[in-house]
Amino acid sequence: MHKKRAQVTIYIILGIITLLGVIFLFYLRDTTEKDMSIQEIVTSQKIPKDIRPITNYVTTNLDDATKKGLLLIGMQGGYIYEYQGGPVPDCNCSQSKKAIYYNGYWVYYDIHKDERDYYNYWFYETKNYPWIIYPYYSFEEMSKDQDFNGIGGHFGINELPPLDGSSPVSIESQLTLYITNYLKDNIDLTIFDEQGFKIEDGEVDVSVIIGENDVTAFLEYPLIINKTITNKITKVSYFYTNPQIRLKKIYEFTDDIINKDTTDILFDTGSPNNNKDDINIEKVEDAYENDDIIIARDDKSMLYAEPYTFQFARENRPPALRYIPITKLTFFGNQAIMNAKITEDRISLRADDPDEDEDQIVFTYEPSLPYHITQADFDRGYVILTVYAKENGYQDWQELRIDIIGES
Repeated sequence: MHKKRAQVTIYIILGIITLLGVIFLFYLRDTTEKDMSIQEIVTSQKIPKDIRPITNYVTTNLDDATKKGLLLIGMQGGYIYEYQGGPVPDCNCSQSKKAIYYNGYWVYYDIHKDERDYYNYWFYETKNYPWIIYPYYSFEEMSKDQDFNGIGGHFGINELPPLDGSSPVSIESQLTLYITNYLKDNIDLTIFDEQGFKIEDGEVDVSVIIGENDVTAFLEYPLIINKTITNKITKVSYFYTNPQIRLKKIYEFTDDIINKDTTDILFDTGSPNNNKDDINIEKVEDAYENDDIIIARDDKSMLYAEPYTFQFARENRPPALRYIPITKLTFFGNQAIMNAKITEDRISLRADDPDEDEDQIVFTYEPSLPYHITQADFDRGYVILTVYAKENGYQDWQELRIDIIGES
C-alpha cells in the first residue's frame, strides 16, 4: 500500500515538472516571437537606397535618445528630471534631501531615513530607536548567549522607482517620455530639403521594452517621403534600437541591496561579498555631508565604452545603542564604600550603525565616568547614569538606574 502511494507521489511530481517545463517553453517562444516581430516590422519595410540616409538619421536619433536616457537613469538613481526631459520635478535637491550632486549628476536618494513608528514596537526617534530593548525581542533573551543576526526593524525607506508598469515614474515610463521629448527636440527633417526631399511626418509614438539582457526602444513615426525630382513617394513608419544593457539585472541587484540595507542593520552595503553575475558594488562615503553614494557597475553591459553604472544616494541614519541590562552594583567593606565609583569597565557597551559607521561612534556619559559615588547616592540607593552613542550629529541613549548597595 505504501509502495503504491509512493509511486503515485512520484508520478504527480513528474507531472508537475513536465507541466512547468511546457509553460516555460511557451513563455520563451512567446518572448522570442515578440522580439522578432519588432525586427520583422521594421525590416519588412521596403526602403529604397536613396531614402536610407533619412531612415538612418531617425534611427540614429532614436539610438542616441535611448542610450542617453539609460545613462541618466543609471547615474541618477533611476530618475530623470523635468529639465532633462523626464517627469521628475526639479528641486533644490541637496537642501531638500532629494538628491546629491555628484560627478555632474543629481543622484537621487533611494534610501531615506524611516520616520514612521510601527505599532508602538519599532520607533524611529531616539532614545527608544529602533526598539526599546534592541537587539533583544524579550527580556528572557538577555540571559541567553545568542548572536544577533541584524535582521529586524526599519532602517530606511526604499525610494527606488518601479522598473516597469503604468506609474509615471517607473523606469519604463520615464525612458518612454525622455526618448519622446528628445526626438521631438532633435529631429529636424528640413535638413533633407536641399537634397531634394519633401517630408511630411506624423506623431512620435515610443514604446520601451526592458528585457532580461537588453532594452528595446520601438518608434512608430509615420513619414511620407517625396523625392521631388521623380515625384516618387515612400512611406516609412517603424524604427527601433536595441542596446545590450542588462538594465533589469542591475535593477534587481540594486533593489536587493536596498532592501537588505533597510532591514538588516548589520548588512555591509559596500562589501565585495555582494558582487554577483559580473555586477560589482562600491561605496563612496560622505559624498554630501554624512550621506553616501552606492554604485553598482555591470561589466557585461557597456555604454559609451564603460561598464553600465547604476548609482543612488543613501541618507545617513542614527546609530542604535544596544540595550544595557545593568541594574545593580555592590560595594563591600568600609574602604571600598568610601572609594566607590562607577567606571566604564563596569558597563558593557555596544552600538550598531546602519551606514557601517561603527568606527565613528563615540560613547559619552552623564555624569561623566569615572563617577565617584557620594553618601547621598548610598542614602538614596541608586544613581541615574545616561549613556550616549553619538555619530555624525545623531545620538541614541539609555538612562540607567543603577542600584547602589554598600555592605560593610
